[in-house]
Amino acid sequence: MPTGLASPSVVEAAIRRSPSSAPVGRLASSDSIEPGGFTPGAILAERYRIIGLLGRGGMGEVYRADDLKLGQPVALKFLPRRFAADKERLERFYAEVRIARGVSHPNVCRVYDVGDIDGQHYLSMEFVDGEDLTSLLKRIGRLPADRRWTSHGSSAPGSPPRTTRVCCIGI
Repeated sequence: MPTGLASPSVVEAAIRRSPSSAPVGRLASSDSIEPGGFTPGAILAERYRIIGLLGRGGMGEVYRADDLKLGQPVALKFLPRRFAADKERLERFYAEVRIARGVSHPNVCRVYDVGDIDGQHYLSMEFVDGEDLTSLLKRIGRLPADRRWTSHGSSAPGSPPRTTRVCCIGI
C-alpha cells in the first residue's frame, strides 16, 4: 500500500542532486522583493530543498520548499536571524504557531512544525499554490464586493464568503 512518503533512497538522491538540476527560482510575484537568504536548491537540515522565495515581512521570510522525507511541498517561514536572541520576538513567533495549530478551518493553512537550522528559527506549514494578494490587486484593482471581508470576518452582506486560505498573518 503506497504511503506517500519518500523512500530513504529518494531522499538521499535529492540531497546528492546538485542545486542546478532542481527546479529553482524566485517565486514571489512582486518585483520589489529582493532575493532571500537561502539559495534555491539548497538542502536544509537534510530534509527541505528550497525552491524559491515566496515573500518577506516584518516577522521573516517565507520560502517554497520540498519536504524530502514526506515527498510534499511546504512553506517554510524563517524568523530573521537578528531576532534569534530576542526573547519577546521569539515568544511571538512560537505564540503564532500555538495559535495557528489550534485553528482548523478550510480557509486557514495548516502549521506542521517548528525548528531551527543553525540557530535560525522556522515553522513549516502547508503550501498553497496561487496568486498573491499584491499581484491580484495590481491586476484587477479593488476586490469585488463578494470577495471582500469586513472587519468582523464575514463577506459582503448577502453573499457567501469566497476567499483563499489565510497562510501567514505575521508577514
